[in-house]
Amino acid sequence: MKLATSSPERQRENVLTATASSVGAHIIGWADDWEVSGAADPVSRPKLGPWLRDERGPYDGLVAAAVDRLGRNVVDCLNTGYKMRDEEKMLVTYGHDGPWELDDPADENRFTMEAWGAQMELRAIQRRNREATIEIRAAGRPKGKPSSPGA
Repeated sequence: MKLATSSPERQRENVLTATASSVGAHIIGWADDWEVSGAADPVSRPKLGPWLRDERGPYDGLVAAAVDRLGRNVVDCLNTGYKMRDEEKMLVTYGHDGPWELDDPADENRFTMEAWGAQMELRAIQRRNREATIEIRAAGRPKGKPSSPGA
């Protein structure tokens, strides 16, 4: 949340830039799920989920700072992308010119590769976390806070 390249402020700027410059649109609502893991299914996220479940009313599309902000799983990203395509809604991410056209093989392949990259990064994070846990336990140090009594 604090890195200059991925901070909430930077991502908000990227979303606004992509919205205005790529498609000349405007934002009608935000889904800021900062405290939710990117590994969570987008449909189940507290803020994004209601949009994807069509509980927020009509909208023309979805804009994200990057494909990896949609999800850290190829299937989740593709499900979100195809939902937008099938409902004839725009899907826009910063760094991609215009809306994603998932019926176009080149765009579909690029979108899939970016989703795959997000998934690979998640796997690397998970591996580093597992390795750190093993090292901490081997050194006899507790990881994280102890659970509360009665938990």
